[in-house]
Amino acid sequence: MIIFVDHINYLKIEVMNSLVIRLFCVITFLSLFIQVKAQSPIQVVYNRQPDNSVDFTFKKSLYGTYFITIEFDNLENAYGDSYSTTITGNAGRVCTLKPKNSEQGINFSYSYRYQQGKPMPKIKDDIVYTLPFEIGTKVKVHPLDYLGATLGDGVPDTWKAFQFTSEKEEVVVAARRGLVVKVVDEFSTDTSRNYSFVRSVNEILIEHKDGTLARYSGFKVGSIKVKEGQFVEANSELGLSGRYNSDKQCQLKLAIYYLNTRDILNANTDAEKANQYGYVNPVFCYKGGSAILLMNNYYVATCTDEIITQEFSKREKKKYVSSLFTNVGEQ
Repeated sequence: MIIFVDHINYLKIEVMNSLVIRLFCVITFLSLFIQVKAQSPIQVVYNRQPDNSVDFTFKKSLYGTYFITIEFDNLENAYGDSYSTTITGNAGRVCTLKPKNSEQGINFSYSYRYQQGKPMPKIKDDIVYTLPFEIGTKVKVHPLDYLGATLGDGVPDTWKAFQFTSEKEEVVVAARRGLVVKVVDEFSTDTSRNYSFVRSVNEILIEHKDGTLARYSGFKVGSIKVKEGQFVEANSELGLSGRYNSDKQCQLKLAIYYLNTRDILNANTDAEKANQYGYVNPVFCYKGGSAILLMNNYYVATCTDEIITQEFSKREKKKYVSSLFTNVGEQ
């Protein structure tokens, strides 16, 4: 049985143990306040303004889009129990508390929680993905079971993920253009044993324009060619597929998903937690056609200029076509 270590499990642990950061503060008319900071990849701080309003801003060391919710407790002289928004970039404003009585300060305590992704994005269902391999590569596609199901957790309603296998290491490419938001390239494969699943894997996470995320996992250690913060086009080289365990076959796992809720605070049951993310079963381009992949079938990777440029602007397409003519002329 093939089991996929899904991102939700990691996020669930992080949310429980590190992402809920209690920051207690008191702002008085005399500007006396206490603020406790926690070292976190995303930090939310506040600043009191001369008009007694309070600005909340963030600093983020992570790449990509995150959804953040601030909860206010013991709030005095202001409206609002919570505020949620999507944040991008390295820093920016989250929200502002306005005083009911502008002559007095605002008293409060607050906590915040964040989750990766843009909540409930408008997914472009007309996008065609390339098989995540160099043109001409033959691979077999297998379904992946949801790891949480073996632990008694609920399975996401839309769960879908793929495992591609080949007889040798193959060049892995981006199935769609996007921003590289996470790279892990440090784990060597233990080829002395067989495992039902491996938690420590080399992986790349790419965020797409429509807010979906693609997780490529199972790279050979040291083979990854891209860095966090780098923008990649469809069919751009990412690295090499690696071995999973003592099995001689090489493999790559791929899941395409998106944040499926704005309510990241009140997921109490296993089913609710599992369904914080939705999954995409896209159309792939392959030699001989394009369609939703059939499990346990063989496919040969291919790519066309139309696939590469399908999300280009008019200016980008013009530049791309011009480069093709230039390359032909040089030959």
